[in-house]
Amino acid sequence: MSRELPPLHLLRTFDVAASRLSFKAAAEALHVTPSAVSHQMRQLEELLGLALFQRANRGLRLTPAGQAYHARVHQSLQQLALATRELDQRFGKPQLRASILPLMAAEIIIPALESFHAAHPDMALRIETSVQMADFDTGEVDVAVRYGDGHWPGLSCERICDVVGSPVCSPEYARQKQLSSIEDIRHCNLIGLPLETRAWQILAQQAGMNDFEPEHTLFLDSLLAASRAAEQGIGIGIGVFPLMTPLVESRRLVTPFDIWVPVPEGYYLVWRPEDESRPDLRAFRGWIRALFAELTLPHLDR
Repeated sequence: MSRELPPLHLLRTFDVAASRLSFKAAAEALHVTPSAVSHQMRQLEELLGLALFQRANRGLRLTPAGQAYHARVHQSLQQLALATRELDQRFGKPQLRASILPLMAAEIIIPALESFHAAHPDMALRIETSVQMADFDTGEVDVAVRYGDGHWPGLSCERICDVVGSPVCSPEYARQKQLSSIEDIRHCNLIGLPLETRAWQILAQQAGMNDFEPEHTLFLDSLLAASRAAEQGIGIGIGVFPLMTPLVESRRLVTPFDIWVPVPEGYYLVWRPEDESRPDLRAFRGWIRALFAELTLPHLDR
């Protein structure tokens, strides 16, 4: 067994791969190829002179040596990440890295950034937009917005808004289709939600259409793409409010039916428990809370 400390990048890759028990998932988190992860793990095993993984057709498992090593490596990397953040907070310019959903960033966060910078001129805010779940294990994000039920093991969170769904479309599409009743969606091109393939069936059932089966449904990979498709008159989508309130207030979209369906899940801010007392995180959380408190459901367009 090597008595020298393995290269840090190999230990980082090992930590991610061992946490996920998947070279593919680790590659996605590290933005490399699965073959690169596999090669690095074989290199680490050769340096240590021990097998860390049991490779099988059904996936990966850690060997007893791998389990013991991962526990210590993970703890050590967490300590290094914490030390780096504390150093930056104490001696560097405060910088908060936030992962925000694309539609929320485009329609709500970015238009209001001037107020944030006015209140916190000495704080640097870096916003990354993604539909993927932010990975806090990599240490590349400090706070993120997630959609769900508020249960993410090992992370702290607070609900920033409830969610209500209602059909939306462009004003021209509503005029062309002469939309007046929810029954009219039977003759429309329907735009689906990326996280809920049965969204139209659920909404129709809530509206009393128990026999409804959508025939023409377009599925896109994000709410931003779905809202843009509705804006361009491609069809009628399900508006997620209050995220889409600015689109309705600016008349880019309309809500043609008096149908509002509450959703059990909501949008949450998520962060590491050890960052709870960070002044920059507290400032961002307070600003987000105030921003969403001002959002309301749009007036009905008939």
